[in-house]
Amino acid sequence: MSRRLRAFRRWMRSQGIECSNALEIIDGGYEQGFSVKALCGLAEGDLVATIPKSACLTIQTSAARDIIEDAGLAGLLGLAVALMYEKSLGEASAWAGYLQLLPDRECVPLVWTLDELDSLLYGTELHKAVKEDKNLFYEDWKECILPLIANGPFKLNPNCFGVEQYFAARSLISSRSFEIDDYHGSGMVPLADLFNHKTGDENIHFTSVSSHSGSGSDNDLEDNRDGSCINKLSTEDHHFRENTSSSSLSGKYSLNDNHVGYSPNYEDDPTALEIIIVKAVEAGAEVFNTYGSMGNAALLHRYGFTEPDNPFDIVNIELDTVLEWTKSLYSSRYVRARLSLWRRLRFSGCVGLTSEYFEISSDDMVREALKSLADIRESFYGESIEDDIEVLKRGCLMLERKLYHSLTLRMSETRIIQKLRAYASPASRRTKRTYTRKR
Repeated sequence: MSRRLRAFRRWMRSQGIECSNALEIIDGGYEQGFSVKALCGLAEGDLVATIPKSACLTIQTSAARDIIEDAGLAGLLGLAVALMYEKSLGEASAWAGYLQLLPDRECVPLVWTLDELDSLLYGTELHKAVKEDKNLFYEDWKECILPLIANGPFKLNPNCFGVEQYFAARSLISSRSFEIDDYHGSGMVPLADLFNHKTGDENIHFTSVSSHSGSGSDNDLEDNRDGSCINKLSTEDHHFRENTSSSSLSGKYSLNDNHVGYSPNYEDDPTALEIIIVKAVEAGAEVFNTYGSMGNAALLHRYGFTEPDNPFDIVNIELDTVLEWTKSLYSSRYVRARLSLWRRLRFSGCVGLTSEYFEISSDDMVREALKSLADIRESFYGESIEDDIEVLKRGCLMLERKLYHSLTLRMSETRIIQKLRAYASPASRRTKRTYTRKR
C-alpha cells in the first residue's frame, strides 16, 4: 500500500468514513489514478461504505464558508473557492488526508493549452466548446475571485487563488464532485470519487436516506455527472452535472459468507452517504461506477478520458453548415424562404449557447442531403482517419494521454460521419428520416 493511501485510510477513520474490508483501493500512481477491486464476491444490495456528510468538502463544511458567503458566491464557483482555500491551508486543512490523494489538476481539455486544443481537438465537437469554457471561466475568476485577492479583508494568498489555480480547481470539480443534497449542494466526496466509470455496466449506486425519517426510504441523488444532455457542452454552473446518489446511516461492517453484512447505528450519524452494490461483483474484479450514458466528447470534456467504440457518441452539424450547403444548390432567396417557412411551422434543431445544430448518432440519421454534409463536416478535421488509425496502431498505450484520447474522439466522430455517408448513399435501402422537434 502506498504512503499516500495509508495516510488517506487514517484520515477516513478520523472522519468516520467506513469502507468494507471487502474492497481494496488500488493506487496506480498520479498518471493511472485509483481503482477499487472486490476482494471477495459482492451481492446486489450489499452496503459497502458510509460517508458522513460532514466529511464531504462543500461550501457549508469548508473553513472558507464565511468568505464565500460574504462574497455572495454559490454553486460550483463557490465550491472552487472552498477547494482552493482548503488546498492553501496545507496540512492545517481538515481535508489534508484527502487532498493529498488528488492530482494538482485533472487532465480535462479545460486545462490544456490553446496550442494543444488547436492541434489535438481541431474539428471535433470540443474545439469551440472548450475555448468558450476558457473565456467564461476566466471572466468568472476576474469578476468574482480576483477582487477577493486584491481588496478582500481575508488576506488570501495570491499564489493559491490565481487563474491557473481556479482552472485546476474547476477541473477537479468537473471530474469528481457530486450533488449531495439541498443544504450542501455540490461537494467533493472522499472515497466515492475513486470508483472508475464503465458505461452501462456499473456495480455501485449512491443513495441518500435520513436515519431519523421514520420511513427508512432511500432517496437517489441526482448524478451531477449525468450525460443526458450532452449536445453542446456548456460552462454554466448548472450544466456541469456530476454523477451520484447518496445516503445516510452509520454502523459496523462484517464479512459473512463472502458477502458484506451491515449493522446500522443511527445514534452517531443521522445523515451520511451510502455506497450500495447494485450488480454482483466477482472476487478480484474491479468495482465500477457510471457517470451516465454519454459520448466521448462529454467524457473527455468532463473527465479527461474516452472509451473506444462508445455507443453514445454523437456528432453535431450546425445549422449554418446546412445553410451554406443548401446555398450551393439553390438561390439565397429560396433558402431564406424555406428557412422562414420552417420557422413559422415552429420547428428547430438543437439549440446551444451560441448556435443551432442537428445531432447525429451512429444509429439515427437524417435526410438525403447528409451525404454532402458529411463530406463538409469531415473536412473540418484536416487529417484523414487513416492517419489517425496508423498512429494508434503503432502503439496506443505508449501515446501521450492527451494525444491518445483526442485521436479516439476524432475517430469516434469520423466513424459516425462515415456511417452517415453510407446511409445517405444510393445503395442504402433504409428509410431516410428528418429529426427535428417542435419548439
